[in-house]
Amino acid sequence: MINKIIYENERGISIELNREGPLFLFKPEGFDGLESDIVSSKSAYQEGINISKTILKDRILTLNCYLEVDNEQQRYILKRKLYNAFNPKLKGHMKIYTDAGYLRGASNLRVIQAPLFDDDYETTNELVSFQIQLAMPLPYFEDINENRADFGNDIGNFFFDLELEEEGKELSIKNNSIVTNIFNEGDAQTPIKVVFKARTVIENPSIYNVYTKEFIKLNYTMQEGEEITVTTHHGNKRVESYLNGITKNIFNDLDINSTFIWLDIGDNVIRYDSDTMIEQLEVYIYYTNYYLGV
Repeated sequence: MINKIIYENERGISIELNREGPLFLFKPEGFDGLESDIVSSKSAYQEGINISKTILKDRILTLNCYLEVDNEQQRYILKRKLYNAFNPKLKGHMKIYTDAGYLRGASNLRVIQAPLFDDDYETTNELVSFQIQLAMPLPYFEDINENRADFGNDIGNFFFDLELEEEGKELSIKNNSIVTNIFNEGDAQTPIKVVFKARTVIENPSIYNVYTKEFIKLNYTMQEGEEITVTTHHGNKRVESYLNGITKNIFNDLDINSTFIWLDIGDNVIRYDSDTMIEQLEVYIYYTNYYLGV
């Protein structure tokens, strides 16, 4: 059960709704159950239909709440805070806390009903109900923090209690694994952000999904200290290089047969490679799990 919600709009104005007041979260709705549309076709004289795809609809979140105050001044102040935070002109995101200890997020939210109050009260310290509605274009809830899988990076080799040996001790150990399994524990495929980091001149870095045979490859020579970022999100597909404080678009250097990989539900065995000096290449894959409900 949801016990607390923190909402923050794009201007950094945030507000908390909880079970302790003075802004009581009474009945959140729309955080489970989700409708979908079926894409189907039918041939002449066919019994039934052929279902080719299921598409999830957007989600509407409804927050039924109460406020409790001792005087009209407090009531006015809380109302102003609510209006400032839940402004229909501003995008926002939400952190959702549950009794089970899980923390989920909802992003790119739009207010479709600013706080609507029931001001039919007789005494100042009565509970006053209000309702807020938000549109959630991407219907999935998500991890608050990005997950990261590392390839070819240095792993720290100092642990406490630290004992120094006579011949010395290495500060770090090279992670030489070129293959790793990334487990998507969510309920849907999820996009990724791939970061290639070159310690020296490296030609044509790539990653490869062993299960699906998809890959992302750059026909490009990286310079020492250069970073390349590839993002596979809908509406935000990018291939960018960063070197000496300068960011440039290198989308045209993406191999024509590359695929903007998404992680499948469950196991995803990923391998990284390059045509030269693979031991001097670091690769980081960032992703966020998507969930159908809270």
